[in-house]
Amino acid sequence: MSLEFCRRHAPELLIAFFGLIFLVVISGAVGGEAGAFLTSALNVAFFVVLAMLVYLAGDRHPAFRWAAGAWLLVLVAGLAFTAAGMGVIAIMPAEVLEGGEFDPETFDLALAAEVALLLLGVSIAGFASLIGFSRWFRGWLARYLPFDPDSLLHTVALVVILAMILIPPVPLLVTGGPPFLSPQFLDLLLESGDLLADTVTLNAYTLFWTLIGSFFIAGACIRRTPRQTLERLGLVRPTGKEVALAVAAALALVLVFSFIDPALSALVDWLGLPVTDEDAVNLLFAGSLTLPGIIVASIAAGFGEEVGIRGLLQPRFGILLPALLFASLHAFQYSWDGLISVFLAGLVFAYIRRYSNTTTSAITHTVYDLVLFSMLMVGMSI
Repeated sequence: MSLEFCRRHAPELLIAFFGLIFLVVISGAVGGEAGAFLTSALNVAFFVVLAMLVYLAGDRHPAFRWAAGAWLLVLVAGLAFTAAGMGVIAIMPAEVLEGGEFDPETFDLALAAEVALLLLGVSIAGFASLIGFSRWFRGWLARYLPFDPDSLLHTVALVVILAMILIPPVPLLVTGGPPFLSPQFLDLLLESGDLLADTVTLNAYTLFWTLIGSFFIAGACIRRTPRQTLERLGLVRPTGKEVALAVAAALALVLVFSFIDPALSALVDWLGLPVTDEDAVNLLFAGSLTLPGIIVASIAAGFGEEVGIRGLLQPRFGILLPALLFASLHAFQYSWDGLISVFLAGLVFAYIRRYSNTTTSAITHTVYDLVLFSMLMVGMSI
């Protein structure tokens, strides 16, 4: 198989590749570490397939345009279904989740109303994200953002970004708390052993697939050479000055947010909104609190999130939308004070990316997370 053939047919090959991984994972044919490695690929598989369908729509038959649109709707529906599922787990009585006998008195009208509101909320958020299909809306945004309102790739990306901004906070908004910190969810993780499991390899696998997915979504081997893709993502070899800047910025952020976070918690509490349960957060991260665990988790979050958000999205969609997306991705594990804090940190990373490169913002993010995880490991609250 020649290199030229691979470049000409990369979208079809990638769709087939990730499709095969999906089939292998759901069939359970591969277990152990190999199974965990392939399962981690599903975090990016659906997005990569969507991007490949869009590339095919532009370069091949127009029918791929319809396929891309259908896949996009499936993806948005999947995000809504996932958020709704997490929200339901957070509010269901423990005996129901444990497979116990259903008690009609437990599932009262208030609980039924909350579930209905949750389903309605994620549905509204999903439909709201489809405003990205509006040419008028895209034209208005393009007055402020450097994306092409007539590009199918940018249109699809906009819808995905809006969906991932609007849908994840719905369970927090409806139930009053982030799903991952609910007693029901933490109990399920404890019973399965996942809560205290070693996450080193899992985080490494997630980082690998995130980088691979970002490269291909950016057009590697399709519209760009590997070197051009690195430039598009803002990945460069950092200078000593950039490394020093990144480390200094990270330490400064830790110091600054040691004052900002308590203030945000006090403000959110004063407004009558739920404040992040720090003990539950510490328990949620328990599996990463070893020296190898915090190092790999910090690198996975720092480089994975920066390449995927600041490297891939920011050059086309500016600073605000990716920063909102960055905060929304944490809505399952933090309350409103935490989300505001993540959003503010995301703005800092975004400006570092703008005035330097993604590598520098990734090092800043990594060192910042490493300090926070180290504080957790020695018993200090974050």
